[in-house]
Amino acid sequence: MFRFLPVLPAALALTGALAAPAAAAAADPRPITSPYVQAAADVSAAGALKRAKNIDWVRHVNTGRYCVNVSEEVNLAFSVVHVELPNSNRRSFSTDPNSTCGPDSVTVFTYDLNGNYVDNPFTVTVF
Repeated sequence: MFRFLPVLPAALALTGALAAPAAAAAADPRPITSPYVQAAADVSAAGALKRAKNIDWVRHVNTGRYCVNVSEEVNLAFSVVHVELPNSNRRSFSTDPNSTCGPDSVTVFTYDLNGNYVDNPFTVTVF
C-alpha cells in the first residue's frame, strides 16, 4: 500500500491535465443565428456565456453586476439595446463606457424585489 502513495499525486495531476482541454472546449458558447440582430448574448447567473452572436466576452464583476463586451463591428452608439431576465423585470443596464466594463460594453445590473443586487441569468440583444 505504501508503494502506491507517491504515484497517487502524479496520477491525479495527469487526470486533471487531461480533463482541462475538455472543459475549455465545453465553455465555447453556441452560436445565435438571428439575421435581425447585430449582437446577442445568453448569459448564466454565474456570468458564463451560453449562446452568442458578435459577443467577445462576458465578465461577472460582482454580485448582480456583469459586463457584456460586443465585437468591434457593432457600434453601440447607434444601436438599440434590450436586456431581459427570464423570471423577473428587476434589471437595469448602461451602454455608456465606464471604468468597470470599458468601451464597447453593456453593463448589466440585476436586482431582487428589495432592490438588492442578486445574480440572475439574462439575455442581451443589440439591434
